Amino acid sequence: MTTLTRRAFFSVVAGAGALSLAACSTPASTPLVLGCGEPGGSYLEFGQLLAAATASSTAVSVSPLQSEGSIDNLRLLRERRVDLGLSLVDSAADAADDIVAIGRVYQNYLQCIVRADAGISRLADLAGRTVSLGAPGSGAAATARRVLDASGLDPSTGAGPRTVERTFRGAVDDLAAGRIDAFFWSGGVPTPQIAALAEQVPVSVIDTTPALAALSARFPDVYAATTIPSGVYGATRAVPTIGVANLLLARAELADSLARALVDALIDDAPELVAPDALGIQYLTPASLIDTSPIALHPAAELRYRERYG
Repeated sequence: MTTLTRRAFFSVVAGAGALSLAACSTPASTPLVLGCGEPGGSYLEFGQLLAAATASSTAVSVSPLQSEGSIDNLRLLRERRVDLGLSLVDSAADAADDIVAIGRVYQNYLQCIVRADAGISRLADLAGRTVSLGAPGSGAAATARRVLDASGLDPSTGAGPRTVERTFRGAVDDLAAGRIDAFFWSGGVPTPQIAALAEQVPVSVIDTTPALAALSARFPDVYAATTIPSGVYGATRAVPTIGVANLLLARAELADSLARALVDALIDDAPELVAPDALGIQYLTPASLIDTSPIALHPAAELRYRERYG
């Protein structure tokens, strides 16, 4: 786990002259640490874009923190080690009651990546293979476990694959070297590191939607059918897969003024919060930002959306 660091505070200089000078200066924005994800992933990229968008704000600024992903971010929020966190909605649904949402920001695509020459063309073919679920503490690993279970591929029963937990970078390297047969990844499309892998070793993306009906029966209103566009990672056709919304989360105690300022950033800086090469679904629109179910919006964020959108 990356060591958590905070911005150093300026020392206070005693004296009436120093106080007068401070009173005339531009108020500093309140810095908020945002738990993101692994290098190369959409979470960290979004965090960096949000940090850039708020860099000149006098109300709030965001400092992205590398983490293992959704479940790790939820833990960091509960432990008060970060102020904000990004999480898949399925992971957030199991969070503590004091977690609230600032907005729904974009959709993750569950990607099951295999070598094109591995003889794996469907989820059932993963049985007996070595598969990375994702990094420990990641939402991808939690979702992948649910998908395998819904597909009758529970590793604990002996009917499923041999599962390991690798960081994203480790999984990419292991697949290229043939140490694993497949890996799950939850992120935007295309993910640059997977695109680079596809240039080195031909890969395929497996359709995960056969598990969707069973998943939706167990976890209503969390998962959706979506499609990875044709051409991504060299695919000659679009590939159906499971989509999971991403939420920007905070503790319920977050100051109202900061929640409002974050909403303004999501609305006003929406174009700057989308990576230039992103092909996936973005939720930075009036109707989508407020749809954070089953996680409640921060009351001040909800009010600000009403003020902005009516």
